[in-house]
Amino acid sequence: MFTQQRQHTQRMTFLVAACLVVWLVILPSTSHAVLTDSLGIGNAKAISLGHAVTADPPGIDSIHFNPAGLVKLKGRQRQIKVISGTFNIGMELGGYDGDRQQLLDLVDTGIEETGAIVGDDFLFDESLNSTSETEGASMMMPFFGMTDLPVLLFPVGGASYSAPDSNITFGTNAYTPMAMGFYRADDDPGRFIGQRMSFMMLTYFSPSIAIQVNDEFSVGASINFNYVGVGFELPFRSPHAGILALRGFQELAGCDKPDPLIPPDSDVIPNLCNPLQPYDVIGTLSFEVEKELAFGFNMGFLWEPTPWLALGAVYQSPVSMDMEGDYQWVNGDGWNNFIAPLRKNAIAKAALDAIGIAGDKTSEGTAALDMTYPEHFSMGVSLQLTPRFKVNVDYKFTAWSEWAAIPVEFSESIDLLALASVVPNNEGTTPTNLTFPLGLQDTWNLAVGFEYAMSDRLDLRFGIEDRPSSIPEESRSPLLPIASGIFYGGGFGY
Repeated sequence: MFTQQRQHTQRMTFLVAACLVVWLVILPSTSHAVLTDSLGIGNAKAISLGHAVTADPPGIDSIHFNPAGLVKLKGRQRQIKVISGTFNIGMELGGYDGDRQQLLDLVDTGIEETGAIVGDDFLFDESLNSTSETEGASMMMPFFGMTDLPVLLFPVGGASYSAPDSNITFGTNAYTPMAMGFYRADDDPGRFIGQRMSFMMLTYFSPSIAIQVNDEFSVGASINFNYVGVGFELPFRSPHAGILALRGFQELAGCDKPDPLIPPDSDVIPNLCNPLQPYDVIGTLSFEVEKELAFGFNMGFLWEPTPWLALGAVYQSPVSMDMEGDYQWVNGDGWNNFIAPLRKNAIAKAALDAIGIAGDKTSEGTAALDMTYPEHFSMGVSLQLTPRFKVNVDYKFTAWSEWAAIPVEFSESIDLLALASVVPNNEGTTPTNLTFPLGLQDTWNLAVGFEYAMSDRLDLRFGIEDRPSSIPEESRSPLLPIASGIFYGGGFGY
C-alpha cells in the first residue's frame, strides 16, 4: 500500500529539486570520459542519487536512463529544465625536466658540431613553470558553431502521453548526453594544450514508447535524433630535438655561407637566415565539424516482482558521427620567416615541394572527422528496505575504446603535417591527415544512491559514483590528464 501511494505522489508532483554536486577528481579533466557521463542530462533526481537510477527511472528523462520507466507516467506530462554549469580547469605546468634536458643537450651538441650561433632566447619557453586556467565554457552550437559562453545556461525539456486505461506511454525529450568545452585567454600558457575545445551531442528529438506488459514487467525504447559537433583551436609548437635537423635545409639554401662582402677575418656573424626556434609557434589549427542528424537508439526493461524490489537494464547504441566542416591553418611568423628564404633557393624549394611544404600564410578548406559515440550498458537494482528508506545500485559499461584514436582529414596540405609525415614514428600522418592518439579503453563503474522519505512529499537523497578513468596511465598527457575520480551528489525532491 505504501509503495502504491508513493508512486501516485511522484506522478502527481511537479518536480522541484535542489542538488548539491561535489567533484573529487585527482587531476583536472579536459576530455570526454566516464567523468562526464550523464552530467549534461541535468536530472535532479539522477544527480542526487549518483546516477544510480536504471531500476528507478526519473520521469521523462527515463528516455535516456531507461525508457521502460515511461510507463510510470500517466496522462499528459511535460518537463522543462534550465541547466547551468561551468568548466574551470586549472593546471600547473612544471619543468618537464627530462625532455627539456634532452633538448638542451642536443642543442649544445649541435652547436659544437656545426658551429651554429643561436640567441639567448633560443630555448625560451613561456609555459615553463607556469600556471594555466580556463576562462569559461565554449560550446559547439547548431547554426552558431563553437561559441564562447562566460555563463553556461540552456533550457531543455520533453513531454509524454498515455491514454486513459492504456498500458502504453509515448514520449519525447531533448537532452545532452555529452556536452563539454572550454576556452583559454590568448596569453594563457596552457593554450598550447588547447586554446578552445568543445564536444557537443544534443538529442533534440527522441520518439519513445514504453509498454506495461503485465503488472510486473515493462519494456521501452527510443529512436534518437542527434546533433553532434566538435570544435578545436590549438596553437602548435614543436619543442622536439628533430627541429635541429632543419638546419640542413638552410645549408641547401646557402644561408650558412659568409656574405662575400664581409672580409674573411671579420668578427661579423654570417647570416644564418632565420633559424626556427623550438618554442616558436609553427601555426594555429582551428576546425569545426558537425553532423545535424546522427541516429541512435535506447532500449530498456523494468521488472518489479515485488513492491520492494525492482530490476532494470538499459542499452544505449553507438552513434556514428561522420562529421564535416571547415578548418583553417595559419602559419606562425617564425615558420614563415624560416620558410620564405629557403623557397628562394631552387634545390631547397624542390625538397620542400616534394615533402608538401608550401609556405603559404594560410591553408583553408574542408575537414572531416569520422568517429563513433560509444555504446553503453547499465543494469541496476532498487531495494525498498523500509517504508521510508530505499537503496539503488547500478553497474555500468561504456565502450570508450572506440576512441583509441581519432583521425581528422583536411582537404588541403598543411605545412606542419607535411613536415611531421617525414619524421620517424609518425605513422598515419600525411600532409592532409592528423590522428589524435587518445588511447581510451573500456570502463566498468559502480553507482549507489540512497533515498529517505521524510514525508509523502519530501525525499532526501544522496549518491556516490565511482568514475574510473577511461585513459590508461601510459596514455595520459597534458591534453588528457584524467585520472580516476569519485562523484558525490546530494539533494532533495519535493
